[in-house]
Amino acid sequence: MNQTRGEWISGRAGLINLIATIAMVSLVSGCATTRPADYSSAGFNPAAVDSVALLPILDHRLNQSKDLKLDKNITRLIEHDLKKKGYSYATERNRSLLSKVSRESLENPTPEFISALPPPSARWVLLFVVEDSASKLTFGSTGTAEMSGNLFDKASGSVAWRNREVAQIGYGGIAGMLVKGVMEESAVHQATLQMLQTLPSRKQ
Repeated sequence: MNQTRGEWISGRAGLINLIATIAMVSLVSGCATTRPADYSSAGFNPAAVDSVALLPILDHRLNQSKDLKLDKNITRLIEHDLKKKGYSYATERNRSLLSKVSRESLENPTPEFISALPPPSARWVLLFVVEDSASKLTFGSTGTAEMSGNLFDKASGSVAWRNREVAQIGYGGIAGMLVKGVMEESAVHQATLQMLQTLPSRKQ
């Protein structure tokens, strides 16, 4: 039976979610505690965050030949987590807003840089970045991804939360070889899940 394009896309997204979920279960079962965020401001109170501007995900990979479908797959994942943790958010989809945001400016953000981030009306801004990702075919397949994220407080020109995660997932044998095409996307999905685990909840 021939699949429609919509059915194929839906099935592909389901496969990515399944692979990442299995990887997350393995991660949780293998670790007693979640690794804390790289940085969380001592004065950061999630309950004080009235609304978050979720900026488009930046793609800083050197090789961007693989379409990771960030808006469709990863932005929705972040939105779901923000809602679950009690955050009100507004998603910005205009990538041109970030045309002047470089890797260097995010490594050591100055108060001036933070305060000038879009949109002008927002105080709290959440920005995720795909630093790198790849997939490899052996007798099976593997996917790796590195993600970073920052929650900025534009009012004070400071970083409230920051984290960076590396995820690696793999499937062995012929079955793994068959899903090589989605392993890179699955690794990005997994790295995002690990990132979100360290974002403080607004709920008490």
